[in-house]
Amino acid sequence: MNRPPVELAGAWQFPDPQIMTLDSGMQVWAFDLPGQHIAAMEVVMPTSLASEPRSIEGVATVALHAVDEGTRAHPDGRITELLELQGAALHGGAALTHTRLGGDAPAHRLPAVMGLLAEVLQEPEFAAADIEHHVEMQVAAFDSRIASPGWVAKQALRQAIFGADNREGRPSAGTPQTLNAIERDDVRAWHASHWGGRGATLVLAGDLDGIDLRSVLKPLENWRGHSTPPEFHTPEPRAAQVAVVDMPDTVQATIHAGCLTVGRRHPAWAALKLAGHAMCGGFASRLNLELRERRGYTYGVNGGAAARRNDGQFFVGGSFRVDVAADALTRLLTGLELHRPFDEEEISDARRYLVGIAPLANETASDIVRQAAALAAVDEPASFVNEHFAALERPSAHEVTEAFRRHVRRDSISVAISGPAQVLIPELQAAGLDPVIVS
Repeated sequence: MNRPPVELAGAWQFPDPQIMTLDSGMQVWAFDLPGQHIAAMEVVMPTSLASEPRSIEGVATVALHAVDEGTRAHPDGRITELLELQGAALHGGAALTHTRLGGDAPAHRLPAVMGLLAEVLQEPEFAAADIEHHVEMQVAAFDSRIASPGWVAKQALRQAIFGADNREGRPSAGTPQTLNAIERDDVRAWHASHWGGRGATLVLAGDLDGIDLRSVLKPLENWRGHSTPPEFHTPEPRAAQVAVVDMPDTVQATIHAGCLTVGRRHPAWAALKLAGHAMCGGFASRLNLELRERRGYTYGVNGGAAARRNDGQFFVGGSFRVDVAADALTRLLTGLELHRPFDEEEISDARRYLVGIAPLANETASDIVRQAAALAAVDEPASFVNEHFAALERPSAHEVTEAFRRHVRRDSISVAISGPAQVLIPELQAAGLDPVIVS
């Protein structure tokens, strides 16, 4: 049976948006995507969790999830019913550097949907019963997360890297103690102080042929307020540590390791992305081949380099049999020392994957909006995507090796492990590591 040859797709480009600024101060990125009849939208506000009062951390998340329960004009869930009648549903998230709210809807219904979205953004009811409900939901979600070894290890790593006194070192959606302290007035005050058109960006994508954008966006022209981010500072470096969270009933040990690096605008960023994929980002990556294929310690290792607002982070993680966790960690850390340089074949494979996956990763209007919104959240233009793919073509294997060795050093890597401490601690100590138990 003859099979057709498999070849890489041709050159692909991230689309250019039409950019406009509304009277409210909101910037709009509109991507016209012919044939994409389901449009996607996302409002990005530079509202940082670092602005939350520490005693009511989680208020940004509660405000976001309660915002579409009702409006002053359409209370008691009526606004959600109206959105559903237009084929639209809203979703979003509150992250360290920004809050986003968006959704999907038929492109030809955008005039009605945008009016309803503007109402949600500007006039939320925030009924006391709705606030209580979402506080309870977030507390229940926290209780569920702390039963997950993966989440526990990830949170412990954040605390190891940033410290518990830094907002990044604490749970993004708050804890039961801070959540239960949130009252309706706190949520309304947060919305009034941190949600506003000036400083926000609306990313819109879909088949916009024949749509008068100025008319469609008119409901957002009067959105008052100013979404002002706090100043962002590079975190002070902390001593690397191996933190163990005792979860005595788990049958696997979950390991997360990582460190801060340079970010997307550093000359070495493209090389770091290639290095991260070659090291732990793909099935044929070094650490996956060593720990899964050769040793049988895990179902898989994953990780890579990820950009943050002003810097970046390298991370790697996986779940391992408890009896081999210490040896797995030792081999993982040794692998990160990169005694054997990357070769051209490894880097060529990483480049082909990272560039070749782009058309699939940006196939729908929702994909385009998600990528563009991530850039708008950190004050980067949409053109950065194409700049980055072009930059991935340039580094040699030698340059990738040097970038990884310079920016991912063994002495800067912190480790967090969730699992039975009674078993893990002695074995980690026997392996020459100095673990500490954390809460």
